[in-house]
Amino acid sequence: MATSSSALSDHLCCSICTDIFTDPVSLSCQHTFCKRCLEQILEAGLRPRCPECRALVTDRNFQINRLVKNMADQLRLEQTRGQRSTAERGGECAEHGEAMKLFCVTDSKLICLVCKEGRDHRGHTFKPMREAQEDLMTEVVSALGILKEDINEVQHKRARQQNNISKRREKSNQVKEKIRTQFEEVINKLKQREELAMREIDRRDGLVNVNMEKQLTKIKRHETEVKKRETTLQSGLDITDPREFLQWWTEKGRTLCDTRQVCPDIFKVCREERPRQFEGYEDPNTLLGFIDLEGIEKSLAWKFYQLDRSDERCVLC
Repeated sequence: MATSSSALSDHLCCSICTDIFTDPVSLSCQHTFCKRCLEQILEAGLRPRCPECRALVTDRNFQINRLVKNMADQLRLEQTRGQRSTAERGGECAEHGEAMKLFCVTDSKLICLVCKEGRDHRGHTFKPMREAQEDLMTEVVSALGILKEDINEVQHKRARQQNNISKRREKSNQVKEKIRTQFEEVINKLKQREELAMREIDRRDGLVNVNMEKQLTKIKRHETEVKKRETTLQSGLDITDPREFLQWWTEKGRTLCDTRQVCPDIFKVCREERPRQFEGYEDPNTLLGFIDLEGIEKSLAWKFYQLDRSDERCVLC
């Protein structure tokens, strides 16, 4: 792994400063240098040339090579991490190379004796590593005890909450089943009431139809008679001879012009008052008004009564 990193660093180093590229730029000849290094070299010469192959530089509007820059930054970061890791594994300060024997309580980090005297740790509190370990382990044990108590309490609450959820779900299912059963009963009752209402309507329709058919027969018969009278009266108007007309009047015309026969009983309207059974009752506007048998019977009777009144007839009398 180290050999691979070393070979990579050879390709990512500037030939001018011999360090890893910083803001690398590439010339038209494909040679790459640090931007700052290249600008310093080109500023010193009258004819700008590549430091590697001496080719003329025609374009000085340098653009940073992003691919090479990213590779160089990654290599620099890996080298820095490697140096720190080596120093820490050896128990040495990465900055001073001294053994880290103290623990800075203020910054919570291991330091060496040189770091203690530095300005970064001036006025801080320090402890030997072993003493600091014992104190901190006591804090860890205390924190673990608190966490275990919290875990036990949380587990207890979780179990209780799960039990409450199960009970609530069971209760909801019971309520749903009860509601479903009640609705099934209501639906069955409604179906029975519907069948009863349909049969009652058919029965009442049958009675009404019989009366209406009789009335229709009377109307047709009367219509025939009226047309005959009309024809006879029209024939009288066609007579021009006075004697013949007077003779026709004596025999037919006087009888046919009797107005009392124009409006027979068929046109008399039944003006019955509302039956006593409907006193204080109004036709229900909602489904609930039809559920009970009494409501159905009253509603049907009321509807037929209203229908008969609209036809200027009363078949209930």
